[in-house]
Amino acid sequence: MEDVITLNEDVTIVAYYFKDKDQPKCFPKRMEYEGKQVVFTETGLRHPTHKGQRMVHVFDMTDGRADYRLEFDAMSLIWKLVYIADASYAAAI
Repeated sequence: MEDVITLNEDVTIVAYYFKDKDQPKCFPKRMEYEGKQVVFTETGLRHPTHKGQRMVHVFDMTDGRADYRLEFDAMSLIWKLVYIADASYAAAI
């Protein structure tokens, strides 16, 4: 079983935005966390959900070494790093 570090911290994300069949799409490409850059190589699960009245988009991403769960709050436009899975790599960040 992989180790998970729960963070719930605001992060800076560089994301791609585009239109797909008249629907806007957004995918994180790179994250700045604790002064380091993490470049995502793959997108896993992506789904919208509600937290109270807020619409939050959840992204499971990987850089090939660790897995990351990100949330994008569509109202406040803030990205949060929810957790990092694979503590051996995460400890090195």
